Amino acid sequence: MRVHKTVSPSFVVGSDGYIYEGRGWMSVGAHTKGRNTVGYGVAFIGNYTTLNGFLQNNFTILGHRQVVATTNCPGDSLYSEITTWEHYKVRRMLYLEM
Repeated sequence: MRVHKTVSPSFVVGSDGYIYEGRGWMSVGAHTKGRNTVGYGVAFIGNYTTLNGFLQNNFTILGHRQVVATTNCPGDSLYSEITTWEHYKVRRMLYLEM
């Protein structure tokens, strides 16, 4: 398994209309095997299959590290912040097979 220190595409578009820098203009992306050096990758946040979707009132927030054993994502500082949020739940690790 290859570990990336950032997102794979060059840029990411949020549902808020903003464009966020992933790897940016100066780094080669990791979004299309064998073709990364000939273009820039743009990803969209979400899957866009639900029109006007909403969270249920009883949603639970988990950190990525709670479901994937091989990551410390989202980083110690952000994870510490997330643990103070209303819908965060302390859970045993729910590791998924990847």
